[in-house]
Amino acid sequence: MNLVALFATAQSRWHDALVSAVHGHDLPLFVQSAQPGAALAEAVAGLAPLGFGGALVEDPAAQEAAFVAVPRREAEAEEAGRVDAVKVQFGAATGSFLWPEAVRFAIEHAGFTGARVLWVGPPRPGLRSALRTARTVHVWQASPSEGEAVLGRFPQPQRGRVALSQAQVEALAHEVDLILYAGGGLPLRVLQPYHGLFALKEPPLQDAYLAVDQVISPDYFLQVYLSRLLAWVAEVDLPPDAFALHGSHGS
Repeated sequence: MNLVALFATAQSRWHDALVSAVHGHDLPLFVQSAQPGAALAEAVAGLAPLGFGGALVEDPAAQEAAFVAVPRREAEAEEAGRVDAVKVQFGAATGSFLWPEAVRFAIEHAGFTGARVLWVGPPRPGLRSALRTARTVHVWQASPSEGEAVLGRFPQPQRGRVALSQAQVEALAHEVDLILYAGGGLPLRVLQPYHGLFALKEPPLQDAYLAVDQVISPDYFLQVYLSRLLAWVAEVDLPPDAFALHGSHGS
């Protein structure tokens, strides 16, 4: 029986979905949830002595602490300054950040590899890696400096334009294939019938999903994310729909 720790808060959305996948596929795997809080470094250090093969780190603040706690980190963790997964090999812990891989997986399987992307909302750690297969990345931000700070993360050939007003973002939306929504306002006129909408959070518009051709919802993305996490930590590659979710919430 392989042991995997889940470092989570009391309101974990990951735990039940992970357990349902493990039980549904009769895996020789046990997910042990814990709330280490300020003792996260000690929890990471205790994985190997206690026989755990790794850990998943759910809370964003804990992901930052895990980045500091692990002795070795993969490239995407270094870029983001976060660790959402820890793997124990030969007694040593290595940290990775699988969120960008999950974004790429969702984009690829929806048929948007090489798409022109409009990012709406606050930037996320690991954004450059998450969108490395995009043809062009445009952003909607509150100020030119904020917009350029986001675009500055990308190689020059990928850098698009910054929209500052609603009129500008509505015009720019006609030049993209995929709207990637991460929070904040989302005018209905930004969404076009030929767009894909990748929603990391639930849009504020009730009709947002009806206005576009294809949707990657927050719940589906969470399933993708969990599948990538478990594949890396436990080397078990399950389809996203193996992770049954209870309730519907933005991630």
